[in-house]
Amino acid sequence: MKRKLFAFVLIFTLILSGTVGCGSKKSSYDPDNFLPQGTAENPYQIVKEKVTIDVFVPRGSMNPHYNEMRTFQVLSRVTNLDFNFIEVDTSAYTSLRSAVWEDKDNLPDLFLFNNPISEQVVYSQYDALVAFNDDGLQSGGVKAGNLIENYMPEYKALLNNNFGLEGSQSAVRVASLQDGKMYCTLSVKDVPRDMTFKMWINSRWLDNLREDGVTMPDGSEIPDVDGIDTLEKYIDILRLFKKYDANHNGKNDDEIPVASQSLQYLRNFILASYGYVTNLIETENDGSGVTYVPKTEAYKKYLETVNLMYGEGLLDQSTFSVKTDAQLAVKGMDGDSSRLGSFVAAAAYIVVGTDRDEEYTTFGPLTSDYYTGEPLQWGFGYFSPTGAVIPKGTPYVREIARLLDLFYSDLGRQLIAFGEENVDWKWDDEGKTSWSMLIPDDWKGTQEEYRATLTPNVGTGAALYWSYGFVGKSSDPVTGKLNRLSERYLPYLKEAFPSEIKLTGEQYNTVEVINAGLSAYVDNMEYNFVTGVKSITSDWDAYLQDLKKYRVDELISIYDGAYQAYKK
Repeated sequence: MKRKLFAFVLIFTLILSGTVGCGSKKSSYDPDNFLPQGTAENPYQIVKEKVTIDVFVPRGSMNPHYNEMRTFQVLSRVTNLDFNFIEVDTSAYTSLRSAVWEDKDNLPDLFLFNNPISEQVVYSQYDALVAFNDDGLQSGGVKAGNLIENYMPEYKALLNNNFGLEGSQSAVRVASLQDGKMYCTLSVKDVPRDMTFKMWINSRWLDNLREDGVTMPDGSEIPDVDGIDTLEKYIDILRLFKKYDANHNGKNDDEIPVASQSLQYLRNFILASYGYVTNLIETENDGSGVTYVPKTEAYKKYLETVNLMYGEGLLDQSTFSVKTDAQLAVKGMDGDSSRLGSFVAAAAYIVVGTDRDEEYTTFGPLTSDYYTGEPLQWGFGYFSPTGAVIPKGTPYVREIARLLDLFYSDLGRQLIAFGEENVDWKWDDEGKTSWSMLIPDDWKGTQEEYRATLTPNVGTGAALYWSYGFVGKSSDPVTGKLNRLSERYLPYLKEAFPSEIKLTGEQYNTVEVINAGLSAYVDNMEYNFVTGVKSITSDWDAYLQDLKKYRVDELISIYDGAYQAYKK
C-alpha cells in the first residue's frame, strides 16, 4: 500500500513540475478561438478553427472505432472539434488506464466514461484533476472559473433539478467529493430496464400445471406471477416444474426449473428475500450501520437454500460452468419446447429467443419466512460519478466543458442512445410522442448490433445521460414491453451502499487490498457450500473465523465509519 501511495506521489510531483505532455498544446493555444455560446447559425459550435481533443475511452468488442460511430461523427461536425481517441478494450481497461496516467508526457485532454471514484479521490489529492465547480480555475492562460456555472447550462439545470428524479439519491452529493468539489460529471440513467436485473418465469408453464390439475403442496391453486411473493412459494413452484411435464412435450425429465450464470443475480434475488441485496458491504435496512453480508445469518440462510435447490436438482447442475448469455441460451433454445422454467437475464429473448419470449414474464421481489419486511431489489442507482474527468494540464477546459454539456442536451441524449435523427431514427408524429429506428434494408444483424455501430452505449453501457424521456418513446414493442415489465421493481430498489459517500484515498487502497483476498475466498466458499463440498452445518464457524483472518472487521469498520459520519 505504501509503495502504491509513493507511486502516486511520484507521478503527480512530475505532473505538477510542468513535465506533463500538453506543453505544445499550451504554447499553441489560442483563447480567442473559443466560442462560449456558438454562433447564430450553429449554437453547438465550440471553436472557430478546428482543434484536436485527445480522448481516452473504453471500447467494447461489438463496437467499431469511435471515429466510425455516428455519435462522434455528428459531434465533431456540429462542434468543429476533431477527436483523437485513445481506445482501450474493456477487458483490459483498468490496467491500461493506470499505464496512461503514469505516462506523464502523453496524458489525454479528457477521460470519457467509466472513471473510478477511488482514482478521483486519490488523484484529486495531488491537484491532478480539474474541478468542474472551481470558481478560481485558470487554464490556457485564461480564467475559466466555474465550468458548470459558466459553460454548462444544460448540466447545471439538471443538477439543480436532481435530473427530475425524486428519491433518496442526491445528484449533487453523488457528484461531490469530501472537499465539495466535482472532479467528474455524472453518468445518469433512469430507463427502467437498466435500473436492476430481471428475474423471469415461464407463465405458460404455470398455466399448463393448472390445466393439468396440479396444485400447490397445501392444496391451493397455482398462483399467477403476482401471487409468487415469497421464496417458499417460488421453491414449491420449482419443485412442481421438476416433477411434472410443465412444458407439455410429453417428457417429465427435461425441465430445468431455474438456471443462471454462475449464480450471478440469482444470488441477489434470493438474498433479497432474506433482507440483503448483495454479497458485499451493505447498509442495514433500519439505517443503523453497515455489515458485510457474507458473514450474516441471512447469508447462511441463502447458502442453505441454494444448497437445497442444487441438491434437489431444481438449480441447473451446470450453473457454475455457465459464464455467458450464449451458454445459457443453449439451454433455453433446445428443441421445439422451452426447457427453462426460470432464469435471470437482461431480457428473456436473449436466452429463449424471440419465438418464446412471450412465454416469460418478470416476477418478484420476494420475502420469506425469515425476512417479512418490505420487499427488496438491488438497485444500480440513478447517478454514478463516473462520467467524464479532465486531467490538469490541458488548455481546453472550456471547450471540453461545452462538449460535455452537449451530451446532457436533447441532441446529446439522442446521439448516445440511437444515433442521428432522420438518419438512424425518426419521429413518428409531429407531437414527438414516439420514434422508430431506421435500420438499413441490407443490415443482416439485430437492432442492437446495428446500434453498436452508432454508439458506445452498446458494448460498454457508456452514456453520460441514458434518458427515459427519450429512450422511453421508442415505438419498438420489444423494448417497450421490457421497460413495462421492469417497472415492477422500481418501488423496491435498494442501493447497497450510498454512492454519496466517498472514502479517503488511503481507505480505498486498504479496501482494495482486503477485497483482493476476501472476495476470492468468499466466492470459493460459496461454491463449496452450495455444491456440498463443505458442510454449512459443521464448517460455518470455521468460515467465519477465516473471514476475520481476511480482515473483514477492518473492512466493515472503514465503511461504517464513513457511513456514520455521512448520517450526522
